[in-house]
Amino acid sequence: MPLRIEDAIDLHCHFGPDSIGGPRRPGGHGHSVSAYNAAREAKASGHKALVLKSHSFASPQVACQMCEAVPGLQVFGGVCTDYPSGGLNVEGVDVALRLGAKIVWLPTVHSHQDYLNGKAATMGTRGTGIHVVDAAGKPVPEVQAIFDLVKGDGAILATGHTTAAEHYAVCKAFAREGKLLVTHAGEHAAGPHLTKEQCKELADLGATIELTALTCDHVFGAPGKSPHEMAETIRHIGVERCTLSSDYGWTKEIPNPAAGLKDFLERLWNVGITEAELNQMAAKKPAELLGL
Repeated sequence: MPLRIEDAIDLHCHFGPDSIGGPRRPGGHGHSVSAYNAAREAKASGHKALVLKSHSFASPQVACQMCEAVPGLQVFGGVCTDYPSGGLNVEGVDVALRLGAKIVWLPTVHSHQDYLNGKAATMGTRGTGIHVVDAAGKPVPEVQAIFDLVKGDGAILATGHTTAAEHYAVCKAFAREGKLLVTHAGEHAAGPHLTKEQCKELADLGATIELTALTCDHVFGAPGKSPHEMAETIRHIGVERCTLSSDYGWTKEIPNPAAGLKDFLERLWNVGITEAELNQMAAKKPAELLGL
């Protein structure tokens, strides 16, 4: 019997054009999919919903258009608190939420962590990146204000590419009070490369842990984790505290989001993660976070 995952939801779908991703090409962009193709392929794959992520602008308006273009699929947007959106821009987050954004990502490619990783230098970003905690290790007032808006709207605050210390500070402050998502945990391509033990500790603080298909790919010169390693991480954290997403769409060198997520689920299924467990992580938990 083939694997059957009904109503999957990808909380981490990139699309083009965007400022981050594959190189621009004549007549197009370096991303693998447009928002329309990402939505169309998700609908064809039996997805229930999709969250479109851009590093350059708030995406709820694009998501609204995709709902009209691809009937039967729920498409949502979000906003990254990077420099193009004004950084920790409380007013910008407020507007994005009022337009329907479902996820607010703390700084990603303009985070202090990406400065420490050396990625900021490769992208020509000046300075040491955006910090989300103060000298005492507490979330800065702007992050508190952003969380209050997110909580009031029933949306999700995501950790973005912030440092491990910032992850812990944000989770301690907010994870018991609202929806807190640790994004692309353990990826070598983004963030602080959290270990499975750190992921468990953050889940113990109340966060949901997002594990992505991209984590199993060789990107930026770093080898991906094997499906066996991902399965061990899931078991260590606990199925009920995990979500599964793609983090695909930002370059043609990786699969398209819908096909890539399907392949990711099949690889996990082949190493012993059950169909019921995959449904919990790829459909039920994301739906709960989105309030569907």
